[in-house]
Amino acid sequence: MSIVKDVVKAGAKIPKKAVESGLEIAGMVSSRIDGHLIKRLLELGVDLSTRAGVKSALTLVGKDTTFADDVFIELKNNLNREGFRKTKYNERALFLPQCLRNAEKCKGKMTDAGWVCAECGNCQIYPIKKEAEKLGYRVYVVPGGSMVIKIVKNNGFKAAAGVGCRFELCEAAEKLGSTKIWVQGVPLLRDGCKDTEVDVNRVMGMIQQKE
Repeated sequence: MSIVKDVVKAGAKIPKKAVESGLEIAGMVSSRIDGHLIKRLLELGVDLSTRAGVKSALTLVGKDTTFADDVFIELKNNLNREGFRKTKYNERALFLPQCLRNAEKCKGKMTDAGWVCAECGNCQIYPIKKEAEKLGYRVYVVPGGSMVIKIVKNNGFKAAAGVGCRFELCEAAEKLGSTKIWVQGVPLLRDGCKDTEVDVNRVMGMIQQKE
């Protein structure tokens, strides 16, 4: 692929192998993001390892920085996908945000490790949790990203999948970026402090990935 040669020649701070797999990003990011934009960012050779780096790159090419988080999340997903797929299900953790709960009908209980789902079926958490645990995941319903980092490091997980608002996903990806933990994330369809939504099918596809 000529683009790979161009990127490597430009000195992009992304491994060649990762760049090759990352070329599929254009087909996976939101339709609002021009696939050629990803190509241009890679060709610039800028450091895209942080959200700030992506935002600066978008500014550099004169693009709307509103999409910075979307671009960063998809770049991280792509760069981590191979390692995530090679990790056994029982060595992975899945983190779901507490805002997915049905605030009025939730029967779960809050603990030091997050919410314990009562499996009442009143929100999207139960079907996702059920499938993940069937595969072998440990599932956590957490109030924020700080708890995610703590749980991952204290339990020795080799991979982590998460659902959350764009800010939380980016923050977790950045903090885990210096570790050997493979990450994948799916952003919420609607952000908020309660009664949010996610594309359940997309989450299922994320957690079912394997080599």
